[in-house]
Amino acid sequence: MFVGLSLLGVADFYVFHKMSKLMAKRHWNNFLFLLVTLSMVVGCSASHEVAVVSHGVESVAVKPPAEPLPLPPIKTLPDLSIEQEKLSLPAPVAPIATPAPISPSIVPPANDSFSNEIFAQSAEDTTLSWTLQDIFFDYDQTMVRQDAIPILEENAKVLLKRYANREVLIQGHCDERGTEAYNLILGERRAKAVKNYLINLGVSASKIRVLSLGKSQPFCQEQTIPCFRQNRRAHFVLK
Repeated sequence: MFVGLSLLGVADFYVFHKMSKLMAKRHWNNFLFLLVTLSMVVGCSASHEVAVVSHGVESVAVKPPAEPLPLPPIKTLPDLSIEQEKLSLPAPVAPIATPAPISPSIVPPANDSFSNEIFAQSAEDTTLSWTLQDIFFDYDQTMVRQDAIPILEENAKVLLKRYANREVLIQGHCDERGTEAYNLILGERRAKAVKNYLINLGVSASKIRVLSLGKSQPFCQEQTIPCFRQNRRAHFVLK
């Protein structure tokens, strides 16, 4: 088809060229002949183009679409996230049994006097005093009074547990009434009475010394009965 159109175009060009030459030479007969020939050629080319266009329409006629092929059934895939989650989960751990609490076994102390004595000493040591207290006497008397007995018992414990390696000096004092000689003898008797009482409580006699000061070192300087009571005393000095 392309070759035919090319040939027609060449023929048209040749006829047109010849017509231009005839007109230049004024050959009117030949000019009319060529004009008729050109019209025929142009008519043939037009009819040929129509045929070509119609032929092209027939060649490119659209065919009806074919029926779509049935798609294969879609298989549902398993949820991989659930499977991965199952794989990532740790295996269940068996619960650990909690041991029963162990009650401490209490061992009763031995029923003997030695262990009981040690336990009693350790309990008393926490509240035992570190000082020795004075005791007081009635007027012109050397006998230990009843209110002085607990004080002497406490002093004996202090000497035995706190100061077992030390000596103690017991000073006998009197009030200022009476002569100096009489009060020296009275003060010595009072100191010895306290010494004997401590010995009876377990204090070693070799750890105790006595000294009478009479009325030379009164504790209270006033001339009153309450002051005289404070001066009639036995005073303890550690050595």
